[in-house]
Amino acid sequence: MKKIIKILSCFFLIMGCSDDNNLLEDIAVRGGFVQFVDVPDLNFNILEADSQTISARLVDPNNNITSYSLSAVYDGNVANNIVEITSFPADLNLSVGDILSSLGITNSDLSLSEGITLVAMVTTPTGVFSGETPAYDENNVNQGGDSTVRLKATGLKDAIEFDVTFFLPPAKTIRSTSFEEVAIGPNTDDVYDRNGGNDETGDLINGINPPFVDYTAVGTGADNEIGFNTEYFAIPGISSSSLGFSEERIGVYSLFEDYEAYPDGTQGYHIEDADGGIRITFDTVDVPAGQNNSGISFQAFFGDTSWESEDGIHAFVNITTDSGNDTIDMVDIFDDDVEAVAGVWNEYNTGFLQGVRSYQLVIEASCGATTESFDFDNIVVFEPED
Repeated sequence: MKKIIKILSCFFLIMGCSDDNNLLEDIAVRGGFVQFVDVPDLNFNILEADSQTISARLVDPNNNITSYSLSAVYDGNVANNIVEITSFPADLNLSVGDILSSLGITNSDLSLSEGITLVAMVTTPTGVFSGETPAYDENNVNQGGDSTVRLKATGLKDAIEFDVTFFLPPAKTIRSTSFEEVAIGPNTDDVYDRNGGNDETGDLINGINPPFVDYTAVGTGADNEIGFNTEYFAIPGISSSSLGFSEERIGVYSLFEDYEAYPDGTQGYHIEDADGGIRITFDTVDVPAGQNNSGISFQAFFGDTSWESEDGIHAFVNITTDSGNDTIDMVDIFDDDVEAVAGVWNEYNTGFLQGVRSYQLVIEASCGATTESFDFDNIVVFEPED
């Protein structure tokens, strides 16, 4: 037995030292593998993705690659051979804007929940290898690439399949209101006394004492709350008892009956038993000159009760752009859809929009019973942080 082991050891040693024969090459095909010297930052601001560049140094640890090309995949779109490298080491400088153009998309098509996958096709003297991970179907047929997932361990810094991902930058306030500057009364059961007839569609006017339904802004700076105006509009058939209200809890209050805290501050705008619709129109807020990204959000609380077909809110924002005027719906929910989100604060947010020059938020709330109530708070027009 010792004699056999000695002979085999000599065999392996001889084959391993031979210039013309290598036992490992005889039993396995060496594919292509490309590494980053240092893994680059592949997570970009989604608002500025098209101006970013992937920059990295690439190496060929097997020293056998004759060609390395990258393809991009995003949401069913594929762009082949967006870059090709034929010698290593090499510098990769790939514009994300060029990737988007190759895919036929723009920044506005990108999603925070999905990245762009870059897959290498590596050519060596022994074949062409896809950097995509194998994916075997129910018939054990490979529907994917040639690269084992073990080659994609973090420490190996592979450049054969990797993702470009995106993040949303923090927002800062252009203008906002949490209704904190509006005076309130000493009692939470104070009611707003309606001017005009109960069923008349028209503007509501502040009385001598709170609650107040209108507010004139004291300035236009970031620290000045947004002003607003309130109207009533009739909705025939919304209430079996009456059309329109004469005195109800409508306007700015500090109420903690249905929730422990407001999203911001200690006051908000409350509506109940309007027997019709209440329209709150906020002042127009201009976006700073030169700012191409901005948005608007607000929060709403719906009383946890039974809501009927005419009960709910429609909120929209009138915007101006460099090319004209437009309207964007933010939320339009009634009846059972309101019940599904009642009892908690809900945020409605446009996200960052491009090219908007001003915003004017309008909230229309309609209800026909005392138990159906709305609270609004934390209206914010925002832009990205510097």
